[in-house]
Amino acid sequence: MNRRAWNKWRRFILERYGRRDFRLRSTMPYISFTFDDFPRSALIEGGRILVKHGIRGTYFVSFRLLGGQSASGPIASRADLEALLGDGHELGCHTFEHLDGCTSTIAAFEQSIALNRAALAAYVPDLSVFAYPLDGPVLSIKRAVGPHFLGCRGGGQTFNAGSIDLNLLKAYFLDSKSRGDLESVRRVIDDNARARGWLIFATHDVADAPSPYGCTPSYFDEVVRLACESGARVLPMMRVCRAVGIAP
Repeated sequence: MNRRAWNKWRRFILERYGRRDFRLRSTMPYISFTFDDFPRSALIEGGRILVKHGIRGTYFVSFRLLGGQSASGPIASRADLEALLGDGHELGCHTFEHLDGCTSTIAAFEQSIALNRAALAAYVPDLSVFAYPLDGPVLSIKRAVGPHFLGCRGGGQTFNAGSIDLNLLKAYFLDSKSRGDLESVRRVIDDNARARGWLIFATHDVADAPSPYGCTPSYFDEVVRLACESGARVLPMMRVCRAVGIAP
């Protein structure tokens, strides 16, 4: 089976199995903004834009990457973690070494999560939301990781509504594939509003010359503006979990 066919089959299996279903019953839509790997620009530019609009985001951290370089630019430092929390943003969990859930063993993946939580315990005593790094999980990883967190975020370029899967929450990535396409963003925001769902935006760096995984400050600002004007409650992921009644 070639790579493309294998990924299509993997997504089909992940959609149907290893689920932890939660019935989202809400009188209003929700939107969250999240950043993977936590490049410094995600706080310096992305965080500035969120705060300007009066909202906050969720930043997923791989502790071993802190202070290093990545495809998305320089990664945040420990001081940036403190600044992030001081600004009212939220920390979420990646794997310690940024392991790929498509290639890792279950044991190595769970150990990496435990190491990351221990390293970040000085900043946040309980990391309750998680984002799968890189290509997301295979089914065995999804089943193993789900019970450790209130919600685990993947991709999918859509929103969550009705019976949502807490082991693999869908997200809409703002990256090279969607960058500049505000009309598609407007549609998914409107569709989420009609469904009274939960739309989770995700990106990496926010820079004038972004990586393929990030977006520009002007584009991000427009997306945040559309979200704020949509009538949705715009909250970090953990605060949405509390608001809609997702409990351990």
